[in-house]
Amino acid sequence: MKRTLLDTAWYLAAFLLIQYVCMMAAMIGFQTKAITPMVNIVSTIAASIITIALYGWRKWAPLNSIYLNTRPWFTLFWVICLTIGSSIPLTAALDATGLQLPEIYKQMFKGMMRNDMGFIAIGVLVPIAEEMVFRGAILRRLLDLTGNEKRWIAIVTSAALFGLVHGNMLQGLNAFALGLLLGWMYVRTRSIVPGVVMHFTNNSLSYIIERMYPGADDMTLREFYGGDMTRVWLSVVFSLMIFGAALYQLNMRLKNN
Repeated sequence: MKRTLLDTAWYLAAFLLIQYVCMMAAMIGFQTKAITPMVNIVSTIAASIITIALYGWRKWAPLNSIYLNTRPWFTLFWVICLTIGSSIPLTAALDATGLQLPEIYKQMFKGMMRNDMGFIAIGVLVPIAEEMVFRGAILRRLLDLTGNEKRWIAIVTSAALFGLVHGNMLQGLNAFALGLLLGWMYVRTRSIVPGVVMHFTNNSLSYIIERMYPGADDMTLREFYGGDMTRVWLSVVFSLMIFGAALYQLNMRLKNN
């Protein structure tokens, strides 16, 4: 038990340390004391690449092609549907809390999403790196401690850690909710592939919406629909139908462990 907890703490600490060192190095490289969008993009890309290489090399998040060899393409289609279906209901739930994204985070993410390199960082590399850390390493070790009987303790714990590292309440709650789904899929498959696909889809949606509708991230759903609550509720209900169908399909298709 002690070894498992120490491993989990080390996996998290190593991830945070890499983030910090890469951010400092990028700021020195750009000769600035401020975290500019380009500093953020470069540091995120560097940190993600180092994380992927380190966790793979040290086998903290063992990589193999076992799951992909089953050719789960239709299952992954439903993972994409699950992500799309969860987006609007989750946004509506977060709107109801009244929480706001801190201004520094707003400017940081806007700057990244309005840069073409931002997609490489947010949409491609971050999903792989974070799934390796929080599911492939941390959740994997926690499951060694809890066993399959108490797997939800491990899933909730890893999701909570995933939420905490985002550094603010709004993103933290969003990450925690997604972390529960990501953890469930990992437990069912013992593969990070479904999680990477979900993470990629979620981050890509944010990127695409910001590029197509600048400023949309600052709006509530009600504001986005011009104050028309009927449209808000219709979008939530329709999304929940997609979410429910996808969850049903995945519950049947994801391998039980």
